[in-house]
Amino acid sequence: MEPRVAITRCPDYEQDLVDAAVRDAIGLSGGFDPRGRTVLLKPNMLRACEPDAAVTTHPAVLRAAIRACRGLGAAVVRVGDSPAFQSGDFVGDKSGLKAAAIAEGAQWVDFSDPVEIEVPSGTVLKRVQVARAVAEADLVVSLPKLKTHGLTFFTGAVKNLFGVVPGLVKAGMHLRFPGRPEFGAALVDIALAARPAWSIMDAVICMEGPGPNHGTPRRVGFILASPDVFALDWAAASMIGYDPEVVPYLADALRRGLFDPASVRVAGVSLEDARVGDFRLVATTGERDFLHGFLPAKLRPIVRNIASPRPFFSAAKCTACGGCVKICAAQALRLVPGGKAGRRVSIDRSRCVRCYCCDEICPSGAVRLSRRPW
Repeated sequence: MEPRVAITRCPDYEQDLVDAAVRDAIGLSGGFDPRGRTVLLKPNMLRACEPDAAVTTHPAVLRAAIRACRGLGAAVVRVGDSPAFQSGDFVGDKSGLKAAAIAEGAQWVDFSDPVEIEVPSGTVLKRVQVARAVAEADLVVSLPKLKTHGLTFFTGAVKNLFGVVPGLVKAGMHLRFPGRPEFGAALVDIALAARPAWSIMDAVICMEGPGPNHGTPRRVGFILASPDVFALDWAAASMIGYDPEVVPYLADALRRGLFDPASVRVAGVSLEDARVGDFRLVATTGERDFLHGFLPAKLRPIVRNIASPRPFFSAAKCTACGGCVKICAAQALRLVPGGKAGRRVSIDRSRCVRCYCCDEICPSGAVRLSRRPW
């Protein structure tokens, strides 16, 4: 069956507008049937911050998704995520997502209890740990925020499912799969393990520039939905100006034949009318050829070392919270005396795998991805 992606207009987060846009997007993308089932909604909860920062899925979109599921007959609706290094409760409270879920009668669930499941069609992962709540749900729905991303260039419905992997197990994935192509393959395997039934994307206010944490909020004004996570992200990446084939996980899904871009049908607002011509993207210079494997395997680490940005740390901005040290699976970071906070981050570049987790979770913007120091 041809995958269908719906794009509906939603100029702001006024709840009635969001409810209507989500409801219309579900219908236009083929209609979701959760009758009598337990539905798990998985928003993007990267770190604790206010909704206006555009780092997390907006509470109004979560509310609309809960209402839509209940209106369609879902027996139980649950909400959860595993943030990068903070607790789900802490991020949920700060972002407004926990309050929104509870107010709508959904169950707020913990993702810290892992179970290991098989990935029969996986290429780099044959088994993976996921939150028990994910394994026990009848239907999983990804609720991503459209953002740029330092490592994968774009983050949407597929990358959002990385959060089904509990806690710091995610950081270990970066150490195991340090390059973009292999990490992209791991993301595809995780998405296959999660078996998302639907995805509803918050593209009302997105993030451009150095996402997924320190970019700039950008009003785009759409809600997207699809039963196919790869088709949804293909359309959304195209919408903001990427060649989707440079997005590592989309390139991998395409090579595996998991979807055919030529067969994707867009309903509602056309993709051409939804395009954002001047969206600030993460630079992908030379990445397409690299991802498609034209370089010999033995040269790829050398090219990556030369071409990939490195994390640099600002002693003036660093608050010595230790989050980056905690999340660094490569153990490349440590706190040493110095800096404005009395301690600063020191990096062992021989250990750094350039997963950019430090930049992704830093609350103070003390990390810059560059080929030159601050």
